[in-house]
Amino acid sequence: MTIYSFFIFDRHCNCIYNREFTQTSAAGVNNGLINKNNTSHSSKLLFGIIYSLKSLSAKLISENELTSFTLGQSFRFHFWESVTSYKFVVVTGYDVDDMQQVLVRLHQYFVDCVASNGLTPVEFKWSANGEKLDNVGYSVICNNSFVEETDQYLQSLSIY
Repeated sequence: MTIYSFFIFDRHCNCIYNREFTQTSAAGVNNGLINKNNTSHSSKLLFGIIYSLKSLSAKLISENELTSFTLGQSFRFHFWESVTSYKFVVVTGYDVDDMQQVLVRLHQYFVDCVASNGLTPVEFKWSANGEKLDNVGYSVICNNSFVEETDQYLQSLSIY
């Protein structure tokens, strides 16, 4: 049981936050990457899979919504979408059950640290080729408080 990565997508289908976790045995030290794969094909493919499965499940079963799906016996993808169309995805091991409350809690950290921050842009803007528009780094979430709080919370879970 483990957590592999955490993604946030905005309402324009852009990956605005990506946290890869590297599991180590040295007293909780985490050497994972933050926002290094936001424009990669893997984040775009992940969003495409979620979008397609969400559309398909809505057409087949109107009462249920997509909350998780698995790929083989390796990974489980947990999905939650806010009212403002931000999509939160946590990739875990296959044997991890429902993570909806965890995703809601991660959304609360997002609201507290990012959305409530007056310096955060209203829209996360990208150029036509997928690169950041400015050098300040406002195109992705780079709020240290958000990164620290979400890391501490995820590492405190028994499945980490």
